[in-house]
Amino acid sequence: MLCERCKIREANIQYTEVVNGVKTEHHFCAQCAKEMDFGPYAAIFDSEFPLGKLLSGLLGIGEEQEEQKAHQVICPACKTTYEDFIQNSRFGCPDCYGVFDLLIGENIKQLQGSNAHKGKVPRYHYSEEGTAFSVEDMAKQAQAVPGGELDVEEQIQVLETRLHEAVLREEYEIAAQCRDKIKELREEIRKC
Repeated sequence: MLCERCKIREANIQYTEVVNGVKTEHHFCAQCAKEMDFGPYAAIFDSEFPLGKLLSGLLGIGEEQEEQKAHQVICPACKTTYEDFIQNSRFGCPDCYGVFDLLIGENIKQLQGSNAHKGKVPRYHYSEEGTAFSVEDMAKQAQAVPGGELDVEEQIQVLETRLHEAVLREEYEIAAQCRDKIKELREEIRKC
């Protein structure tokens, strides 16, 4: 996606604005975001100021302690180290959330108000073999990530998307599982 402002560079910053209950999303490149006036948040768009450094500052970890922890904590799935996360402000895989939870969990809670993800959920959940995950596998995955549990409405939304995708891929057994789970969740809502 290109930057909304310059329409030249790749947009790598998503800015969400809520005014009078109306949510608007904007996408900017780092350079345009830096040039725009975001008040006290302007320093965040500086390439010298990654989120990982903010988190490490909140953790109170000094440079020496940071290096020791980086050598000790490594994600077994993707081999991302804590130091990699601090430098890049990105995890290597979904397993990283569980591996680094003790190091960053409280700080994310302070920044976001919750450890639970409240944003968008990916539409596609396919295994390495290219087949869609079963409903049970998807539930296990959601619970494997700290704060990964979705409320019932979000679960229904995710399952409806997966149902549609399963039908498009002609995976009717998975579509039927999704359909049944959606009915089950809607019954759960009616009972409340």
